[in-house]
Amino acid sequence: MKKNYFLVALLSFVMVTMNAQFTDDCESYPGNNAPVLNEIWGSWDGTEATAILSSGAQSQDGSLSVLVDGSGIDPILLLGNKIFGAWGLKFSMYIPSGKIGYLNVQGDETPGIQWVIGNVTFGEGNAGTDDEFTGRIDWSTSDTEDDAVFTFPKDQWFDVIMDFNLELGTSASTFAMWVDGAEVVAEGTPFADKADPPVYAQSLGSLNLYSSASNCEMYFDTVEYKNEYFGDPNLSVESIESKGFRSAMSNGTLTLRALENINSVAIYNMLGQQVYNANVNSMNSTVNMSNLANGTYIVKVNINGVEGSVKVIK
Repeated sequence: MKKNYFLVALLSFVMVTMNAQFTDDCESYPGNNAPVLNEIWGSWDGTEATAILSSGAQSQDGSLSVLVDGSGIDPILLLGNKIFGAWGLKFSMYIPSGKIGYLNVQGDETPGIQWVIGNVTFGEGNAGTDDEFTGRIDWSTSDTEDDAVFTFPKDQWFDVIMDFNLELGTSASTFAMWVDGAEVVAEGTPFADKADPPVYAQSLGSLNLYSSASNCEMYFDTVEYKNEYFGDPNLSVESIESKGFRSAMSNGTLTLRALENINSVAIYNMLGQQVYNANVNSMNSTVNMSNLANGTYIVKVNINGVEGSVKVIK
């Protein structure tokens, strides 16, 4: 359901459900635009009338996908009300020419309690003035200057990746998002709206795939949800671990070592703010972090062109 710019009052405590990681290739469904309601797919009002549809009109892998058409249906992908840990969601989308798409992230599996990051539109945002290849996240504000704007293709499948970092709980949660391989939301971005002060997610509840207009037509396939990050799809399959990278913290000093040249080091706090950045060009480096507050930091390194990150606690 498309969000008006307010949050529904929180009426209950967060209850953590047992939804685990899953994959769905949509091939077990009946096709013929039959509604799908199961342990993964729900609907806004809990009835088949608003559930996602099983379609054979498009598919990425196999012969079936699931569809949100322009009939006003309001399905949700259930993500388990997660309040801790690392979670990655990846799915493929297909939107035909002349059609639009829409989704949002809910802070509870029971929809309507909290829209976390606002409206995510594919070709219909900014009061209808975007062209059909432009998408945006409005962050629950009416100020378009702070929107995250991106492009996406039509008439072909493209991937959407969302990584959610709840390792320090929801009050310090962050997330990242990529569409068709392009970064839309940078790693370390607060998993929250852009109110002043921001309102963080009460949990990772569900993905709402609302039929926002009569010209909505979006297909989903190859859905994967797991208890770890997918990460930037553009990074090399090589890992920094394969370069012999090691890190250690002692008395406020971070020591970094590798078997190959460490080109650069950047350190971020859990709000996504960069607190250190340096070119190293050595296999060994030390960083004096004694002036930084105690807490958890993300250390990003580039080792001979291979990028990766580790978490350190000071």
